[in-house]
Amino acid sequence: MYLRSKLKTYFLFCSFFISLNGYAQLNAEQKKQTVHSILEILKAKYVSSDILPELDRTITQNYLDGKYDTISTGNEFAFQLTRDLQKISKDQHLKVLYNENKKASEQGTQQQDLPKDQWMKKLMIENNYSIKEKAILSGNIGYINIPVFGPLRDCADTLIAAMNYVKNTNALIIDLRDCRGSLDENTIPFIFSYFFKDPVHIGDFYTRETHTTKQFWTYGYVPGALYLDKPIYVLTSGKTFSGGEAFAYHLQQLKRGVIIGEVTRGGANPSELQKINSTFSITVPYAKSISPVSQTNWENTGVKPDIEVRSILAFYEANSLALRKLIPLSKDPSAKADLEKALNELKRPALKKVTFLLEGFSEAKEVAVAGTFNSFSRKSFLLKKVNDKWIGETEVEPGDLSYVFVVDNRMIKDPKNPKTVTTNGNENSYMFVK
Repeated sequence: MYLRSKLKTYFLFCSFFISLNGYAQLNAEQKKQTVHSILEILKAKYVSSDILPELDRTITQNYLDGKYDTISTGNEFAFQLTRDLQKISKDQHLKVLYNENKKASEQGTQQQDLPKDQWMKKLMIENNYSIKEKAILSGNIGYINIPVFGPLRDCADTLIAAMNYVKNTNALIIDLRDCRGSLDENTIPFIFSYFFKDPVHIGDFYTRETHTTKQFWTYGYVPGALYLDKPIYVLTSGKTFSGGEAFAYHLQQLKRGVIIGEVTRGGANPSELQKINSTFSITVPYAKSISPVSQTNWENTGVKPDIEVRSILAFYEANSLALRKLIPLSKDPSAKADLEKALNELKRPALKKVTFLLEGFSEAKEVAVAGTFNSFSRKSFLLKKVNDKWIGETEVEPGDLSYVFVVDNRMIKDPKNPKTVTTNGNENSYMFVK
């Protein structure tokens, strides 16, 4: 959910944005040392202490049984270790990372304390400092798209400007369908502070290593007008993760927002990077997120929407719901007429059926399709195995479509489609849907 420092943030988000294409050969001693170090780090820091014995026993037995003997490359070893750890823990924040370029890794370590670090600056520019889009929709409904909750000192001005932009709207839609996390534990409490008149207890972090609990509250003051007593709708998808889930979950628990869309990925506990050796690192959930309302969190289960619809339809559903709620509340005949007009003119997205087919991969246990039609969720659209083919049909919006197949959690381009496009820095398969 949140990260202790920009250094830890950098490496955790590297698991999202950096392609791990290392092909250096590993020897038996390197693998042995890596496995041993991983288990020692987990014993010292991993928040879910109850499953540590099983993690230790399983990973050790895998090593002794020779499961890793035939793996020769760093990226494949990291991938397999991550799969084995997550199979037991179900923890999507628990990841082994491989960095072939040692100099780049060391350089990143040295530069994270700089306020204008190149990686962070690039990420913030690409995501417009946390506000990808803002708009005033018909019927005077505000809309804000947040792809990532950036460091507050870098994004505060943008967030303040966005809240000032929508301050006079009658309802607000916050789009988190593409939101993959938070880079600062202070950013979400800052935004929440616009939605509550008095300080409100949002959530806690319990850190296992120190046996301490840190509370997070809304602030007593934020610049500009507060957004009080107005409906808020939060859009989610199967891609919404970590800090994006925290925003949705806590707003839902505090009865301040309606969540519309798909069940989120289910990564609740904040993580930090731990260096294993010169080429491997591991992101370790070191603390547990706790809601003061539910006394639990969304780990493994995801955030369950109040209104569950496909993410591709979530915006339409939220817009429609907002207008329907505002119409009977309007006392001004002219304003009420404008709302009714906006509702009548609101059109449900016209969707087209598309069939996806992947041949081969008969040994795969699960194949899905992730694309622009489902916010690149890796689990929301699973294909069915028919003989030696994987096939499935879904509905998408007409126009440009970027997608990949996800074979046992490994993303690959469509072998039968030579057309590609770069989306969020990744090369994906492309088709145009008429």
